[in-house]
Amino acid sequence: MFVTLVAFLCEASSGPTGRCVEEIVTDTSLSNITFQSCMIDGQIGIAQWMSEHPIYRTGWTLRRYKCVLGPYFRRSPADANTPYRARPA
Repeated sequence: MFVTLVAFLCEASSGPTGRCVEEIVTDTSLSNITFQSCMIDGQIGIAQWMSEHPIYRTGWTLRRYKCVLGPYFRRSPADANTPYRARPA
């Protein structure tokens, strides 16, 4: 079963309504991820990925994440380069 781990990251300095981005962290074609391991260890995997990423290493926080069955695509191709705004908590 193909699984994709998706993270929603926000700039820590910009507050709850700041600039946020959606990133595909990994999927079954890149790692040994299963849906169960994604649900249980997803945050750990994202933390490790963030610590090694040149952009998201500092100044970004994990807002939320999701495990998607199958490949993950954004709803609109126009959204691919457009960061989304996080809703206030």
